Amino acid sequence: MPRNHALIRSGRFVRTVLALLAAVAAALGLLAASAGAQTTTPRASGAPTASAAPVTLAAGAAAADAHAHTVTFDGYSFLVDGKRTYLWSGEFHYFRLPSPDLWLDIFQKMKAAGFNATSLYFDWGYHSAKPGQYDFTGVRDVDKLLDYAQQAGLYVIARPAPYINAEVDSGGLPGWLTTKDEQNRSADPKFLKYADEWLTQIDRIIARHQLTNGTGSVIAYQVENEYYNGNTAGRAYMQHLEDKARTDGITVPLTGNNNGTFNSGVGALDVDGPDSYPQGFNCSNPTKWNGVPDISYDHPAGKPLYTPEFQGGAFDPWGGPGYDKCAQLINDQFANVFYKNNIAVGATAQSFYMTYGGTNWGWLGMPENYTSYDYGAAIRETRQLDPKYYEDKLIGYFTQSVAPLTKTDRINATPPDNASIVDTARMNPDTKTQFHVLRHADSTSTKVDSTHVAIDFNAQPVQDVSYTYDDPDAALQYTGSWSHVANQSYTGGDYENTESFSNQAGDSVSVPFTGPAIRWIGPKTNNHGNADVYLDGVKQATVDDSGSQNQAVVFQKSGLSDGPHVLKIVVDGTHTAGSTDNYVSIDAIDVPTGSATSDPTYPVVPQQPGTAITLDGRDSHVLVANYRLGDSQLQYSTSEIMTQATIGNRDVAVLYGDKGSDGETVLRYASKPTVTTTGGDVTTTWDAATGDLRLNYSHAGLVRVQVTGTGGRPLLLLLADKPTAETFWRQDTSTGPVLVRGTHLLRTATAHGDTVALTGDNGDDPAIEVFTAARRVTWNGRAVTIHAGAAGSLTGSIATAAPVTLPALTSWKHAEESPEARPGFDDSRWVVADKMTTNSVSGANTLPVLYADDYGFHTGNTWYRGRFRSTGKETGVCIWSPTPAAGRRRSRPG
Repeated sequence: MPRNHALIRSGRFVRTVLALLAAVAAALGLLAASAGAQTTTPRASGAPTASAAPVTLAAGAAAADAHAHTVTFDGYSFLVDGKRTYLWSGEFHYFRLPSPDLWLDIFQKMKAAGFNATSLYFDWGYHSAKPGQYDFTGVRDVDKLLDYAQQAGLYVIARPAPYINAEVDSGGLPGWLTTKDEQNRSADPKFLKYADEWLTQIDRIIARHQLTNGTGSVIAYQVENEYYNGNTAGRAYMQHLEDKARTDGITVPLTGNNNGTFNSGVGALDVDGPDSYPQGFNCSNPTKWNGVPDISYDHPAGKPLYTPEFQGGAFDPWGGPGYDKCAQLINDQFANVFYKNNIAVGATAQSFYMTYGGTNWGWLGMPENYTSYDYGAAIRETRQLDPKYYEDKLIGYFTQSVAPLTKTDRINATPPDNASIVDTARMNPDTKTQFHVLRHADSTSTKVDSTHVAIDFNAQPVQDVSYTYDDPDAALQYTGSWSHVANQSYTGGDYENTESFSNQAGDSVSVPFTGPAIRWIGPKTNNHGNADVYLDGVKQATVDDSGSQNQAVVFQKSGLSDGPHVLKIVVDGTHTAGSTDNYVSIDAIDVPTGSATSDPTYPVVPQQPGTAITLDGRDSHVLVANYRLGDSQLQYSTSEIMTQATIGNRDVAVLYGDKGSDGETVLRYASKPTVTTTGGDVTTTWDAATGDLRLNYSHAGLVRVQVTGTGGRPLLLLLADKPTAETFWRQDTSTGPVLVRGTHLLRTATAHGDTVALTGDNGDDPAIEVFTAARRVTWNGRAVTIHAGAAGSLTGSIATAAPVTLPALTSWKHAEESPEARPGFDDSRWVVADKMTTNSVSGANTLPVLYADDYGFHTGNTWYRGRFRSTGKETGVCIWSPTPAAGRRRSRPG
């Protein structure tokens, strides 16, 4: 049979509207980088160059202050110039927002929400249309991208791959690479030749934007992406990429998101961390949650707990429920519970994927996803703010203003008096500041529960604690089918690396002891269930052993007679909805003696009779205790801290709680201060014996409490309900912080003498209130007529947002489709598909090879025109085209 021929041409869209979109995209330079891009010599940089591949760069990247900084880390956090920093980061893809003027918009919105960092993938395929050609101009100008991040005040976590995943086509590997005889993501020299060429080009740009050079804000550099091959070959590949980065002048810490694969050994990274997407990527049932994970499994000694990707939304596939459902699944409640749980287990660097998702322009996205990459993120595809944005802001401001959070150890806390609530507590070993993270034991619970907690300033870090009996001790009398394990992967957080467990109803353990107190220590995980606890034959409680915590105080009892007693724990055989099994685990039993049996510093919090801490369904609170709040000593507050700062000659703090809930704040002073309240009712109680000033109130609107006559700076407490707290914005200027209440968005604040210049977006409320040391205020360049507000603020009015009127779309035009389908179409200049071999991993099913990539067409719809010699007996033609899911066949009459 004569050899058949096919001719290939990169085709146009088959519908008028799609053709219009493609034309717009092409005009903006949104598709594959132009093969004919002008090539010039790259701008000079301090980084060595490993190759001289042609590269196109935009001119005029902004110069930065050339003051070099140090970036280091230890087992607690990253440090900049020796100062600890909590990295609160959001992922952004410039290639999904191909309008450089809008990059600054996203960065400013992130900064306004308390983010101090952004994580940026760099897409190799987006910059390289052909081997040896690189385009960094226009919508690909990553110099400008990094300048904008620095301008907005954001650190950058640079992620140049070579492979990025990101749900982009080929995971960011260029289309032309599929035609080469090489092994992707390996130590194959043929692959490394191409990868090194790409890294040379992108690294020279990243290197000149490093914080360590004083010429930018890049604080970390991620090597590869989600690479879990820890064998010898995989480690050699990682080591090569790390060596390449250093050769190219990268001096910031090298990080990874490989779930701990490269914490040690050949190819070890400075900091390797876990990705975590606890709700997965099916948004069809957005009210159903999975429980909180414990990401501290990947927290090796000497390195901070860093999650390079924690779930900030979810992608939606073809036929999926839509991104509004994903935003509902990964909503503000999710951020509240899950991000705070990361704080509870010691994370001091969290990056959320995505914070702005954007759009899959052209053929950027992988085939499983459609045009939108909204992701249900905090900043939606439209660049509007999702409710999750404001929860991110509340937590983000907290991480940036309460410095002791950057260095904490876990401490054992007395269990709350409601067994449905867990208290995971941490303490700064230097300042002794405590953080109590409260949530439901069943983190998926939708119940409203109230509780009281105990706060003990004498608590010690768990690693410094010993217990009376480890679980295998002979004093523990087990009955039933208990398993006793040691030195397993899941016992690393256990006392002495051992635990005993059973899921059989009726199995029990009894512990005779002598003394006035007893504690059951155990791990809490998402496959644990309920247990009945007895003392001297009398049932004390049914406790929930599920959750996410090592060496938790599962049960505690004090105030017993100083004599013999028996503790008995019985497996109940049931579990809550947030758990998957009925296991009950024993790690240790502790019989406190001496001062350890004494009551906590504050045994019942809140103290005011008739009040309690209330958690709504899917809710979490971070309570701070023993904290220096400016010149005042905060003993504790059941309100959460949003932010605090010294503004002018006084200390200002925004504290908040759920609307209508009880709040209690205790401050300590050497002598009785003067308290002035406006905007609501606050009950004050002074205890001269301890120096405690107790404030009791309800979270409703905004109450201003001024505390003066303390011998230090006055303190202004802004006590808000949560919706009111969300209306506060903070920016830091050269002369100090500025706090603004009102407006839709505060973008920047700059000090000019006695004037603070504010820029931002107007909302529908003209009222604005500014807490500042300045005497004058401008808004978007215009002077604001100001008045003295309550508690010493400045108040005024600004314009509200102008209405937007969309133009009528008329005079539509159209063009005929698909002239390529006509039999007489002239295809004489088309490429002839006549290759008989291919490097495609799919192999050649028939000959000649018909893969578009082999003929230089790597993206877009592709036209094939074929001819064959007929015998006159043919009845049809069978066309087969492989797709990501399955092959498609179509027959046409001949």
